[in-house]
Amino acid sequence: MEVSSMNALFTKLFNRTVWYGLLGTLLLFFGQGMVMEANGQYLTSVSQQSVSQPYYSVELYADQISELRRIISVDMKNAARHKVLEAIVSKAELGLAYNAELISLKQPVTFKEEYITVAKALQKVLKGTGYEAVISKTREILLKKKMALPVVKNRQEISGVVTDAETGEVMPGVNVFVKNTQVGTSTNAQGRYTLNVPADADTLIFSFIGYKREKVAIGNKTTIDVEISREAQAFDELVVTSFGIEQEKKSLGYSVQEISSEEIAKSGETNIVGALQGKLAGVNIQNTSGAAGAGMDITIRGISSLSPSGDNQPLFVVDGVPVSNETSYGNVLPSEGTNSPGSAEQFSFSNRGADINPEDIENISILKGPAATALYGQRAANGVVEITTKKGESGNTQVALNTQVGFSEVNKVPEIQDDYQHGYYGALPYRVFGYEFWQYGPPTTESSKVYNNYKRFFQTSTNISNSLSISGGNNSTTYFTSVSNVNEEGVVPNTEWGRTTFKLTGSHKISEAFDISGSVNYSNSGGVRPTGGDKSIMSSLSYWTPSNDINDYKYPDGNQKNYSGFRDDLNSGFIDNPRYFAEHSTLKDDVNRIIGNMRMSYDFADWLSVDYTFGADYYNDSRERFVPPNLDVGTQVNGFIVKEQINYTQLNSNLYVRASRSFTDRLSGSVVLGNQVTDISSDRLNTRGEGLNINGFRSLANTTNIFTTEVARQRRLVGVFADAKLEYDGTYFLTVTGRNDWSSTLPEDNRSFFYPSVSLGYIFTEDLGLANSDWLPFGKLRFSWAKVGKDAPPYSVGQYFEGASGFPFSGTGGFSKDTRAGDPNLKPEITTSYELGTDLRFFNNRLRLDLTYFKQASKNQIVAFPVSNPSGLSRYTTNAGEIQGEGVEVLLNGTPFRQQDFSWDVSVNWSSVSSEVTEMPEGLDVIEFANSGFPGVVSRIQEGGEMGDLYGYKFEYTDKGELLIGDDGLPTIRTDTLVKVGNALPDWQGGITNNFNYKGLSLSFLIEVRMGADAYDSGQRNSIRNGILEITKWRNDEVIFQGVTSNGSPNDKPVRIGQNLYRSSTSFNRASEILVQDASWIRLRNVRLSYELPSRLTQKLSVASASFSISGRNLFLNTPFRGFDPEGQQYSAGSNTYGFTGLNIPPTRSLSFSMNLKF
Repeated sequence: MEVSSMNALFTKLFNRTVWYGLLGTLLLFFGQGMVMEANGQYLTSVSQQSVSQPYYSVELYADQISELRRIISVDMKNAARHKVLEAIVSKAELGLAYNAELISLKQPVTFKEEYITVAKALQKVLKGTGYEAVISKTREILLKKKMALPVVKNRQEISGVVTDAETGEVMPGVNVFVKNTQVGTSTNAQGRYTLNVPADADTLIFSFIGYKREKVAIGNKTTIDVEISREAQAFDELVVTSFGIEQEKKSLGYSVQEISSEEIAKSGETNIVGALQGKLAGVNIQNTSGAAGAGMDITIRGISSLSPSGDNQPLFVVDGVPVSNETSYGNVLPSEGTNSPGSAEQFSFSNRGADINPEDIENISILKGPAATALYGQRAANGVVEITTKKGESGNTQVALNTQVGFSEVNKVPEIQDDYQHGYYGALPYRVFGYEFWQYGPPTTESSKVYNNYKRFFQTSTNISNSLSISGGNNSTTYFTSVSNVNEEGVVPNTEWGRTTFKLTGSHKISEAFDISGSVNYSNSGGVRPTGGDKSIMSSLSYWTPSNDINDYKYPDGNQKNYSGFRDDLNSGFIDNPRYFAEHSTLKDDVNRIIGNMRMSYDFADWLSVDYTFGADYYNDSRERFVPPNLDVGTQVNGFIVKEQINYTQLNSNLYVRASRSFTDRLSGSVVLGNQVTDISSDRLNTRGEGLNINGFRSLANTTNIFTTEVARQRRLVGVFADAKLEYDGTYFLTVTGRNDWSSTLPEDNRSFFYPSVSLGYIFTEDLGLANSDWLPFGKLRFSWAKVGKDAPPYSVGQYFEGASGFPFSGTGGFSKDTRAGDPNLKPEITTSYELGTDLRFFNNRLRLDLTYFKQASKNQIVAFPVSNPSGLSRYTTNAGEIQGEGVEVLLNGTPFRQQDFSWDVSVNWSSVSSEVTEMPEGLDVIEFANSGFPGVVSRIQEGGEMGDLYGYKFEYTDKGELLIGDDGLPTIRTDTLVKVGNALPDWQGGITNNFNYKGLSLSFLIEVRMGADAYDSGQRNSIRNGILEITKWRNDEVIFQGVTSNGSPNDKPVRIGQNLYRSSTSFNRASEILVQDASWIRLRNVRLSYELPSRLTQKLSVASASFSISGRNLFLNTPFRGFDPEGQQYSAGSNTYGFTGLNIPPTRSLSFSMNLKF
């Protein structure tokens, strides 16, 4: 064996030994803690603790805590008293801790009570035991031994009033007691108290849930009035992390951001990805199109893959089980007659996240860095969108109905010039040929007809959605079921999209230790989609003259009115009428999807549990595209039909064992060991028929040439993982993870790869004694370091065979070697990252600041790059290249104002993410993502550049930066070289959300800001050449362009501005200074005004609650971009191509009205 190989082997063994050894040490330490005193598993319930501990008397707080006021019924005969206790707290959804050795709890009792409060039930079942129930801040019931009141002589009476320090309102139910005694009382409805205290008493303590304890010296006072302040929000809030496991956010060493169901509802979006826009730091979300059902694109912390076909979208997980959010493009193009690079450029297909009903979602957690996603493995290398859906709760059956009606329209269109009519060189067009299509005719007059076809073509659409859910259960079984329907009319005529969903979720407690649960979700979605991109509705619209009404699109016989051809030859036109295109050429899709999972969990002990989940995700996407022969894209093949079937199946098996243990009063830990198996398979059957025999007859049997292709892919991932945590004194936190994956898409020798992570958290306010301070009650520092791998697409290794062109021939089949091949030693991509952050909370948690800095590097990039033809290959896949990224994320939440009936909350997020290509594959100077063709704008990367870079042609300048003027007196465009002209990704982005609440009235709005992004308007050049846009309004003036000639002398040649300039590709319309624009924006992303009826009205209406709201989306937009809203993308979601816009269906603004009823 070579020395280098030996070194590599020993390095690998050493790394794994270190990591597994560290995990083993934690496991050993953990295991030693498990053999400690057995009684340690019980929380003490019989200690003589002072009531100054954070527990509250159930008797005193019976009217203050909602769970204690809940009405229940219990009927148990000859049951152990502790079993009755468990039944009561279960019905109240409370926790319970007690010493199982208490004899009085083992005694059998008969307990039968109907319609009794939880508080009364607890008091009755404990009567005569010598114990009373107390409740903790975390809603856990504990037992406390009753103490006989001491005989006290020489008492003095003290009285007073307790008020809220912030609002000044009186506080009923406040607990008032003498320090280190059981002498106490509570305030009445007017906030007053009277208490006889021992003569030697020195301090009164005032406590109330949600407020800080106040200690007041008694001295010689007989009247003590006290103001109590609200307590800072509990800092042990839970967030959902890997596999749906809830963890305390304060313990995490990485950034996690959570979006609640209320925030999702405020967006009014039917696509859950769109509901996240503007709310997340470090997350870039774009609506690819304004078409009904258009896909949404999402990336977290930038782009990490150099490959144009690489996957940069995050992993979507529903209730701990991964599901697909991919966007399937398929192939719906003809064999010839199109310049489109693929179906992703023609249609904005839905991302599969659109199949999920937002009304079914409880919350969404965004796991951003590799440390946060390490347990999900390589599929989470780009982050995770963790979705938790709603579940049933024990108690009365609850019914929720939501109905919404909305209206949408295109929110921004290009400005047209209306000073000149159609024509050529100042004259009206010939009546024979198509100069009617050019807008270079004579000036308009009062009788001239000018149509703003950008506005007239698009319609106002109506959108209707309804959702109904029913949930409930008891202490052993719960259920949640919902049904929803969405119908969206498109802003493009003859287009639509709809979705119907049905969901059923249930859980059952088989025993105290064994739980099972499951869910099934069915959705049907699809509709009629409009075309964008090359030779489409939008490209035709970019040419269409304002002198002709775009909606006057057909003759009485049904033939297309096409003003770009000969009047006596209906098929001679070279520009299609967009309205005719929309009415006669369609793509229909129909998606049926089922997502299901089943979960079983068993608690071997209160510190050890096992959890197994099996999940399945299947969908079928059925598509049909029809193009008649009289449209440009169908002319060369005499019309065509494409029928395509896409099937996708994903199976997931997740097994993990979880153990948690307190080693000492201050030290605790937990371990998760698990296994995950994922099988993904997909197939696509495409049948294309070309050459229509009968126009308008949409059947493959009506075509003369039929082509069929079938593509199938399979992939298996197997992983084992471990997660070990240590916590000391609620102040120091350590998490270590390790995962090993085996991927079927990699060579056998490289199929196995290991990656670890480490994260640390430190709550410094605990050590500094600031935890009870008003100005900084909580401060935390966090750090994480992680690696994560990523495998190759299926069939990237070696060389395969494919069906040979022209076969079968005379009954004989034929195959040939694929012109694509892959490195037999292909390795996984590896991303290494570290993250630093802090979480600071000020002024009793009225202000919260979260700062994060991250840096990551992705190496061993898997890239399929072009090779020379003599090799017999077109592309070769191998490891090469590296990309580095870094960024800053800021989250700021505050409550500037809060009173009893009014509150104002503000949330701000800001982020800046940058990247650099530090290494390119050997022999490959550039990697191209998209190319505009003749205009010259290209999305590509090269060493030293950034992801999202745009290149193009620019006006020619001298070395001194002076504009070079040609002999004709016009500027010159240098077309022999491409230079960087912009970047499609923003320099920074952010959002500001304001929430105002006054009694039942609430107002919220989100302002989204995106700065520094550039975009190429693919349709603008067509409109400039035809004289349509306002930019071409300047005409017939004689000017001298400021610049120098080729000999360096100042230009002095006058030229007349007009058709010769705007139609010139050497002097004007190929210059990136014209074609690439600043796509920054400030927009009112969401605004919502809602009113919830007061309880006195809902009781009369026999409903639990009722609210009504008005919502708006994209109602305001400010951008320097001249075209449509630059948020739209020419390419579908997940395509990795950014910065191309203008030929997509433009984004919209909407106004909707909704009603929510709960019974």
